[in-house]
Amino acid sequence: MVTTAGVPPEHAVAAGAGLEVASGAGGGTVGSYTLEAVPYTDMDPNAVNHVTLTNTGKTKITSYTLTVDYSSLVGAVDVTTPFSGCEKKTEGVLVCQGKEAPAPGRTTRLGHFRVRSLKGARGGTTGEIRVSGRADGAAITERVWKVDIKDEGFVQDRATGAVKGEVKPGAEVRPGAGFTYFGANTLKGTDFSMHAAHGSFKQEFGNCTYGKLPLPMDSDPGTLTDLAFPAAVCHFDDTIEVGDSFDVSPGPLRIDDDALGTVLISHLGDTDQLRRMTDVHPGKGPELKLVPRPDSAPPGKPHSRGLGPAYKVDTTADVEAVGASAEGRPGDVVTVQVGYRDNGPGGMRTWTGTEPLEDPSVQTTITIPPGTTVVKVPKRCWTEDDHETRPGGRVYTCRGENNEWWVGSGERLVWPFELRIDKASALKPGKVGLEVLRESNSDTGNDTAAIVVKVPGKGAGAAPWIAGAAGVLAAGAGTVLFATARRRRRS
Repeated sequence: MVTTAGVPPEHAVAAGAGLEVASGAGGGTVGSYTLEAVPYTDMDPNAVNHVTLTNTGKTKITSYTLTVDYSSLVGAVDVTTPFSGCEKKTEGVLVCQGKEAPAPGRTTRLGHFRVRSLKGARGGTTGEIRVSGRADGAAITERVWKVDIKDEGFVQDRATGAVKGEVKPGAEVRPGAGFTYFGANTLKGTDFSMHAAHGSFKQEFGNCTYGKLPLPMDSDPGTLTDLAFPAAVCHFDDTIEVGDSFDVSPGPLRIDDDALGTVLISHLGDTDQLRRMTDVHPGKGPELKLVPRPDSAPPGKPHSRGLGPAYKVDTTADVEAVGASAEGRPGDVVTVQVGYRDNGPGGMRTWTGTEPLEDPSVQTTITIPPGTTVVKVPKRCWTEDDHETRPGGRVYTCRGENNEWWVGSGERLVWPFELRIDKASALKPGKVGLEVLRESNSDTGNDTAAIVVKVPGKGAGAAPWIAGAAGVLAAGAGTVLFATARRRRRS
């Protein structure tokens, strides 16, 4: 194979010894020779861009040395090589003594280059990493990786106001956030957006606009959940240079009474949030300021996701089964709304996985009262035996809508079943049964409740599962008796 200095058409090949240094990204014969330099300490976009060593000759290689030259990136990018035994030769040049080369015809997969842009690196600029060397005295043709320094704008690298342990519901905390500008150009002013998950702002500022931010689904940003958090967008007129760092303290934050946890989520340089906010109004009060971070401050730790801070709340929640009672004559169709209620004091998530309805907090099973037949099944309920949404089943499992993500203290999630009364003498209580995650179930004794259907003047038999039956109120024929007040969200 004939190669030239610089970037050869395919691999860098050692003369004679047959040692080849290459990018193995994607598993092809020619990988990617472009790396992305970003400032984050919690993610690496180059993780799949590994490097390989291949012995293309027919003899064993006894020793090899690699020289890594990234001098064009000094001061802008921190470089970590996938090679072992490396020592600094000069600024931006490493010499690495190979420990063991692959056997003839074999390939060794190494790690990947880690390239992290440093404070002050200008986004949109480039550099390179040049790898050359010698194997058993023969030169290894140079291979060049291009490094693109990405324009990441403002990156959060600091959070302030954290507390030790848990906080009480209703407590006030003082969160703050710090950012460094990893952009490409000088800015003349910028916007700061924030929202308080399960909290509320106790102070307003005159250069901010306040409102509510509807919370979208992680897996489907076009679909909103049933939550909207207090939010604000603030404007600053500061001139901002690449590498500048600022801290922002938006005043006290009150923890919601039913919060399980509270976090301040903020972004500097974001102009999109205001468009998504509802019920907006201009803030009143002093001006919120960007506070320049002194050079003597400890270096930040840039993260691709917000750093908060987050607060864990000292509270519990208790989910109680909600049964119902209805009255009618044979042939009548009655409606029972059954499900569960959060007795608080904390609220609860309806599902805890990464996708809608994945890992539900509550598994709800509805056993239909004997002597009745389901003629209409509510949405999001399925027969237990064949998982079909059809009438006539005896046992159903139910879940909320995808976007019903939060049940606050005193709220409930219920499903309306329409039942036809078939035979008075066959009537017996049905049941609502719950399986609840431990953190949402401080009282396991109320995880079942009865579904009672009766005809005028007749009972419905014993109800050994009834929980909270004293809360059931009487109603007229063909109506439903509720154990709780109607929840504001309905299935």
